Amino acid sequence: MTTKEFNRVQIVFNAEHKPYLYGAVHIVDGDLKNQRWESPFVISKRRSDGEEVVYGTIKRTLEKISSQIERIRIFQLETQAKLEAEGIAPPTLPESEVADRILDEQEDLVEDVLLTVSVNVRILSEIFQQKLEKSKVNVYDYDGGGVGRIELSKIANLLVHNRYILVKDHYIVDLISNKEFMAEKPQMGLKIDFLEYISEVGRAVNGITVKDLISKLWGMTKRLSASSNIKDIVFLTQNLYTMGGFVVGSDTPIGSGLLKTILDRVATKYIERMYPQNSAPEDIQIEMIFSTPRFYLEPDLDQKQIRIQMQVNGNPETLVMDYDEFFSEVIKASGNRKLHPNSVG
Repeated sequence: MTTKEFNRVQIVFNAEHKPYLYGAVHIVDGDLKNQRWESPFVISKRRSDGEEVVYGTIKRTLEKISSQIERIRIFQLETQAKLEAEGIAPPTLPESEVADRILDEQEDLVEDVLLTVSVNVRILSEIFQQKLEKSKVNVYDYDGGGVGRIELSKIANLLVHNRYILVKDHYIVDLISNKEFMAEKPQMGLKIDFLEYISEVGRAVNGITVKDLISKLWGMTKRLSASSNIKDIVFLTQNLYTMGGFVVGSDTPIGSGLLKTILDRVATKYIERMYPQNSAPEDIQIEMIFSTPRFYLEPDLDQKQIRIQMQVNGNPETLVMDYDEFFSEVIKASGNRKLHPNSVG
């Protein structure tokens, strides 16, 4: 008598607690008796404007960075308008109530943006370590002389342990840690240029491609099993779910790959229904409107398959592919696209 071994992970969805969508992970590891349910977690939230925010994803991390940099851009535009209304021409700001108030607001904003962006850049650097390890900004001493360079990811580490920071003009000054310093030679008055920092963050984010994301998820899928860390299971599930938004766009080719496979099948079914007995004209054209596809892991991890679901002309369509074929097709069709659709910085 043989006992079947299971290697199964399934996400069960619960949409009864709107605006939140919950999921629970069901795992069967080895013997059928060795199965368990993990506690529910929030997959996403449907915002009042209809947008679905999916938590724990690279997409969400990029959005947080982008929104903070957009705050800086809007502040600059509003500041320029205020100064023009007072007849003040930057960059030199004469002493005035308006100028003093703007500088106070700027310092508060820069500190907020620095904290939020740095934390999320650190997350990205952990996921795309090789991609971001070369992203650095200059470190200056008290007199403005260059004394070295610091990685973007390390700035967040310093902020975690900082005693205080000072925002002066467009410099982040005295980022002094009780564990680390900004340069190899500790000294007072070390600083980074915030504008250089934001520019480098934008360059780093804009350099991340769909291929970088796919390579990460592909590797995780290869290693995934019912005994994997629950955090890895959730990370992979969440990021596969949102990946469709990265690989479908106005510039996405559909002459090959998974989209062509799905749309060809829909077209064939349509023709068979509308033109029985092979009576369709040779030059028939079919208009198709399709939704952003959603990608899911098939529960049996020994099969290593990905399920693609989407709406085509209002009807649900599903395609199951071997994960090697799936990831290869996505890279071939969309690998060079920027992971963030809009330029940052």
